[in-house]
Amino acid sequence: MPRSAPALAAGLLCLGLVGCALASTRPPTTYDLVAPRSFAGTKKPAAWQLVVYEPTAVHALETDRLMVRPTADQVSYYKGIVWSDRLPRLVQARMIETFQNSGAVKAVSASNGQYALATELRSFQIDVSSGRAAAEVEIFARLINASSGKVVATKGFSARVPATTDSPGDAVAALNQAFTEVLQDTTAWVASRRV
Repeated sequence: MPRSAPALAAGLLCLGLVGCALASTRPPTTYDLVAPRSFAGTKKPAAWQLVVYEPTAVHALETDRLMVRPTADQVSYYKGIVWSDRLPRLVQARMIETFQNSGAVKAVSASNGQYALATELRSFQIDVSSGRAAAEVEIFARLINASSGKVVATKGFSARVPATTDSPGDAVAALNQAFTEVLQDTTAWVASRRV
């Protein structure tokens, strides 16, 4: 049955409006974390293999969104800004890459190893509660004997880096710098464990 002209015109108008709405919806800007490539005083690699588990995190960090903390007890996110992956998975990938770049251990992967690095992502955000933007990264690490499950050593690592402004680009640059400091410290700590 042929459609009437008014019904067809109304249908095309609706499609046009939907098309306009879709065209005006901008995709989010995606940022990535970078693994450090240079390491001070790199020693002989530890003679064991390391598995790096995906970090655990509270629900607010289990996301691909970039967190900002306007007050000490409030959490928000940058609008239209995302990480290239869910944050714990991205941190795991860059942590593995850091160990590979450093040569700190004989081998590193996400699945097999004689020792395991289990981490807890405690903070990864831009803090603006003091009126000045600063990147805060905190990771708590446990080195575990993979066969026995015994915790061999534990340590917390944190860094706070002022951001030039609270704009997304400056925020990500400061977070990358703070993350690099934490990764370098974590790598040096793991490499120093002669287990």
